[in-house]
Amino acid sequence: MATGQRLISWWAVALVATVISGCSSGSTPAPDLPSTDPVVTAPIAPLPTGPMTAADITKALSERKFSYSSASRKGTVTYYNDGTFAYQETGKGEGTGLWQASNGKLCEARNPTSFLPKGTPSVCSPITSDGSRMTVGSTQLIPL
Repeated sequence: MATGQRLISWWAVALVATVISGCSSGSTPAPDLPSTDPVVTAPIAPLPTGPMTAADITKALSERKFSYSSASRKGTVTYYNDGTFAYQETGKGEGTGLWQASNGKLCEARNPTSFLPKGTPSVCSPITSDGSRMTVGSTQLIPL
C-alpha cells in the first residue's frame, strides 16, 4: 500500500474510532420536548393546602401539567403563566382556553373546537387543595 493510501486509511480509522467513542459514552441525549409542554428548571413546589388566595392558585397552576377527571370528562391540562391553558380531552381531542385565579376560585373559558363548536363562557368554580390534588368544582386535578 502506498504512503498516501496508508495516510487516508489511518484518517478513516481515526474518524470511525472517534464516532464510535462518542456513541459509547453512556450518556443518553435528552429528548426534545413538544412546544406545548412547560419547561421546568426548578423543583415543582408542593400544592398549597387550606384557603387559597389568587396568588396561591396562580403559583400552584402556572407552568404545570395535570390529569383531570370529573363524572363526564377526563384528560390532561397544562396551565401557562400568560393565563392560557391547553388540554387533551380523552376521546374528543385537543383544545385551548383562558384561565384566571381569584380568591378561592378558578375561572376558565374554553375556546371553540370541533367537539365544542361554541366554546364555553368563563365559569368560576371554587378551588380547594389537600396538598396532593386540587378540586375545581367537581373536577379533580392531579399533578403529573
